[in-house]
Amino acid sequence: MAETLKHKAVNGVLWRIVEQGGKQTIQFGISVILARLIMPDQFGMVAMLTVFMAVSGCFINSGLGDALYRKKDRTQTDCSTVFWFSIVVAIICYWILFFCAPLISKFYGMQELTSILRVSAITMIIGTLGGIHRMFLQIELDFKTLAKYNIAGLLISGIVGVSLAYLDFEVWALVFQNLTMTIVTTSCIIWKVNWKPSFIFSKSSFKEFFGFGSKLLGSSILDQLYSNIYSIVIGKVYKASDLAYYNRAHNLASLTSSMPNGVLQSVTFPLLVRLQDDESAMQNAYRRIIKLSAFVIFPLCLGAGAVAYPLINVLYTDVWIYSASLLSIVVFAMMWYPIHAVNLNYLIVKGRSDLFFKLEVIKKIQGVIILCVTIPLGLKAMCYGSIVSSILSLMWNTHYTGKFLKLSILDQFMDILPTILLCAVMYTAARCTAHFMGNDILSLAVSVAVGALIYIGGALLFRFPEVKELKNIRK
Repeated sequence: MAETLKHKAVNGVLWRIVEQGGKQTIQFGISVILARLIMPDQFGMVAMLTVFMAVSGCFINSGLGDALYRKKDRTQTDCSTVFWFSIVVAIICYWILFFCAPLISKFYGMQELTSILRVSAITMIIGTLGGIHRMFLQIELDFKTLAKYNIAGLLISGIVGVSLAYLDFEVWALVFQNLTMTIVTTSCIIWKVNWKPSFIFSKSSFKEFFGFGSKLLGSSILDQLYSNIYSIVIGKVYKASDLAYYNRAHNLASLTSSMPNGVLQSVTFPLLVRLQDDESAMQNAYRRIIKLSAFVIFPLCLGAGAVAYPLINVLYTDVWIYSASLLSIVVFAMMWYPIHAVNLNYLIVKGRSDLFFKLEVIKKIQGVIILCVTIPLGLKAMCYGSIVSSILSLMWNTHYTGKFLKLSILDQFMDILPTILLCAVMYTAARCTAHFMGNDILSLAVSVAVGALIYIGGALLFRFPEVKELKNIRK
C-alpha cells in the first residue's frame, strides 16, 4: 500500500508539474500578447472586480468542499448535499452582484464596470457545476486528466481573448477569455467524471460539514478580502493603470511562488491527511516539504526580482516599466508563501479550523493596520509594508506547528538557512549584472544565466540534500 501511495504521489507531482507548468506557460504567453494589444487601464478595470467574485466564491464553497474532501467515508448523499447547496448559493450570489453592479461602478467612478461585472459573474455558476467532479479527480490524484482539460481550456480561451483583443474589443476580450475558460474546463470535467447528483439534501450531512466548514468560510472571506484589499484601495485611491501595474508585478511574483507551491500542496495535502495519526511521520514529512519548497521557490522568486527591469521591458515593453520597480519589492513578501501554506495545512489536516480562523483574524488585523499606515506614502511603500506583514504572519503561522508538532519557527529557519544564504549570493550577482547591462534582452539572458549558474552550481558543490530529493522525484 505504501508503495502504491508513493507511486500515486510521484505520478501526481509529475502531472501537476505538467498541468501547472503548461498552464502558466500558456497563460504567460497569452498575457504578454494581450499586454501589447490592450492598455493597462483596461486590465485595471477587470482587476477592480476580482474581490467581489472571490468573496462570492467563498460563500459558494462555504468550507463544505474542504470538509467533504477530508471525509474518508463520504457518501452519495454527502456529495449531493454539498453540490445542491453550492449551486443555490452560486445563483443567489450572482443575482446579488447583478443588482449591486451599479453601486460598485459608482464606488469606482467607472460606469462601464456594471455590464462587465454582470457578464463576468456568470462564471461562478458555471464553475460550481463541476466542483464535486473536480474533487473526485483530486482525491484519486488524477492530475493527468485535470492537466489535459485545463490546458485545453487555456488554449481555446487564449485564442478567443487574443482574437477579440486584435479586433479592438479591449476589456471585453479579457471578460470573454475568462468565460470561455470556465465553460471549456467545466464541461470537460463533468463529461469525464461519471457522477451525477441525486435529488436529495441531508440536513445531518449539511450540519456535519458546516460545523467544520463555517470556520473555514470565515477564514476564506477574510483571506480573500485581505488578498484583494490592495486592489480595492489602489483602484479607489489611485488610477486604473496603477492597479494594472501593481497586479502585473504581483502576478509575476505569484508565478514564481504560488504556482510551484500549488503543485506541491495539491499532491502532499491528501498524503498528509493519511498521515494525520502518526505525528512522527507527519513531522518528518513537513520538514522535507518545507525544505524542498524553499529550495525550489526561493530562487525563482528572488531571481524574478533581480531581473525585474529587463524582464518587464522585454516582455511587456516600456509602457509597463513601472511594474518592474514594484516587482523587485513584492518578491520578498511572496517568497515566504510556501512556508505559510505548509504550516497552515497542519491545522486543516488535524481538523483545527477554529485555530485556523483565529490566526487569520489576527493576521488580517495586522495587515490592515500596516496597509493604512502605508497608503498615503504611495505604491512602493505599500509593497514594502507587505514584506513586513508577510514576515510577521510567518511568526503567527508557525505558532501551532511549534506547539503541537514540535516544529518551531527556529527549527524551520535552520532547515532552510543554507538555501537562504545561497539565494542571497545568487540575487546579488544577478541584480548587479542586470543593473550594469541595462534593460534589453541580452541583459536579461546574461543575468538569468549568472543567477542560475551560481545557484545550481552552489547547490551541487555544497551537496544540498534537496538536489537528491529532486533527482529521486525525477526517477
